[in-house]
Amino acid sequence: MPDTDRRKKMISLRLSEVEYEALRAHYPSYGARNISDFARLAMQHIIGNSHASEGSFVAKIHELDDRLHAVETDIALLLEQKKAVQ
Repeated sequence: MPDTDRRKKMISLRLSEVEYEALRAHYPSYGARNISDFARLAMQHIIGNSHASEGSFVAKIHELDDRLHAVETDIALLLEQKKAVQ
């Protein structure tokens, strides 16, 4: 990664409990991996940074991978339950 693309700076802000819970509830639906990723994507969207769409795409892939894993787990549990009933 070129030195100009490295993340070297950090910001911090205080949120109310309601704001924090709203972020926590909504970040997965936007393809973000966590609240920080969600905040970064929102900031990039606002300033029009081209990296936002790339980050969003990668985040969406991670989200889809997590969802696929959850579906696989559910299917495995259903198959185990079906075997136990038979």
